[in-house]
Amino acid sequence: MSIHTKYLAGPPGTNWYQAYIDAGYEVAGMLGQWEHNYPDQWSKHNAQDSGYGGEAIHNMTRWDWGQDLFEWMEYYLKDIGPKPDLHAQIQRNDGEWRIEETWPPQDAERIQLDMSQCQSSGAFTGTGGLVLGGESTVTTTCPPMSENNDTHISGLATFHLTVVPSFDGGQVFIEMQDSETGIRLGHATMDVRYHAGGYDAQTVLPGQTITMLMEFQGIDVLLPAGHGITFILSESGEDYLPPACTPACSMHIIPSVSTVEMPVIYRDSGNVLITPQGETAANNQ
Repeated sequence: MSIHTKYLAGPPGTNWYQAYIDAGYEVAGMLGQWEHNYPDQWSKHNAQDSGYGGEAIHNMTRWDWGQDLFEWMEYYLKDIGPKPDLHAQIQRNDGEWRIEETWPPQDAERIQLDMSQCQSSGAFTGTGGLVLGGESTVTTTCPPMSENNDTHISGLATFHLTVVPSFDGGQVFIEMQDSETGIRLGHATMDVRYHAGGYDAQTVLPGQTITMLMEFQGIDVLLPAGHGITFILSESGEDYLPPACTPACSMHIIPSVSTVEMPVIYRDSGNVLITPQGETAANNQ
């Protein structure tokens, strides 16, 4: 066959999935909470920490991955068997699998958080901002998105952060957490010189107020009713190195006038996927 095809397996990521579809590829995917491990690599799944797939371990191992891949290769390489279903199998952070046409879902509603209602703590400056850099961090906690219903966040959340840099350099790392449990939901990072996006650095003038157009790595999480979101801002985190200019490149940040948007979807049980789990699955080791 001359048709372009992709069968993808990995953690929920960015808009690359839909980009393949838009480019004319026939695409199917299995996107789970197992970091960079294979879907049936149960011994590696056991190493997932809380907030990094740990809550999904009980439903994480996909023994049918090999069969799906075999049927895909049979059809597209040998023209044998039925055409595979072209859909995305998505695992939420609590372990539940579901079927989507693509990921991130294109019907997501982007809900803006009222940052003026969020409470921030850290080292305050004389101008009303907070200091970020070196050992100084900022914690911003927002009220629940819903008091009565769980909120399903699915896709690419954004944090357009208002900052006043003190140097032509520096970076911001943000970890998003469930405010009640402290469970990590996702993270974002950005060098201030790339605040407007793109691949080319821009000169940043000290004392100039700018907006850093930050985007979180793809997430698919369920925020329980009555739970808010906490953002912990630091100079670096995860495996990201601190900037070479630290501590000279500290910056003042103003969360209260920043803009945060969450992609929210609404699903019932109609697209839930029940996956085979055996005695040797990760949750039983």
